[in-house]
Amino acid sequence: MQRAVVLGGGGVAGIAWEIGVAAGLARGGVDLRSADLFVGTSAGSVAGAQLAGGADLERLLSDQQRPPPDSAERFRPYSQAAADAQNRVLMEKVDGDLTRARQRIGAFALRSETPSLAERRAIVAARLPVAAWPQRLLKVVAVDVHSGAPRVFGADDGVALADAVAASCAVPGTWPAVPIGDAMYMDGGIASITNAHVAAGARQVVVLAPLGYSDGNPVSGHLRAEVAALEAAGSVVHVTVPDDESVEAMGENVLDPARRAPSADAGLAQGLALAASLVPWWCA
Repeated sequence: MQRAVVLGGGGVAGIAWEIGVAAGLARGGVDLRSADLFVGTSAGSVAGAQLAGGADLERLLSDQQRPPPDSAERFRPYSQAAADAQNRVLMEKVDGDLTRARQRIGAFALRSETPSLAERRAIVAARLPVAAWPQRLLKVVAVDVHSGAPRVFGADDGVALADAVAASCAVPGTWPAVPIGDAMYMDGGIASITNAHVAAGARQVVVLAPLGYSDGNPVSGHLRAEVAALEAAGSVVHVTVPDDESVEAMGENVLDPARRAPSADAGLAQGLALAASLVPWWCA
């Protein structure tokens, strides 16, 4: 396998930023849609489905910059800094046991009052260009709320794309856990904000990480270790994290739909600036 694109979590602001970066790169000659594999976690599962499906990048960008008036997106209160701090406390309580930490988060997800599953699924389905899994290889990560184990969904699993993406995006306490088969699933970012290890075997790996390396989150911030493992296995990895302008544009609440337009604009500028350095590598 030659090329993989890894798209990390980051709420609606993260989706907009990832689309902006992808559009900027494409304008500069780097079309991420030509990758052999897409790995999506949470927000990245949406962007991954869009890119893997070959959706028109300029149209996707326009939808983020000028959201339609009938958009189903819904504001939800959230603070990534608070979530990171809570996870640090949680890891102390469970003596650093990641499985126990994820199980506790899963229990919280199940007892939380959230919008209905039907409403949430409709929001997710509206983001997807088509209902079917794309022909290009797409892997979507979610986490079993009971076992705390991550699961990687793909086209061969017999799971509807909207359900897999809704599960990957099911932020505990914010959106409902998603039933798939005999299990319930929550946000794939509870395993890792990026799950870049799923791209193992790719010669070239591009990582778009809206929440950066997340070093302050001991439950989910594993990108540095994932990159090291990929490189040790022979992959060449390029990680893009938000620059200062993008961080400001995304704001503290990445689940606020009002951050979509500024995040897309900032991502576009960042992608345009990055493209020239990536063309020789990506197009080789």
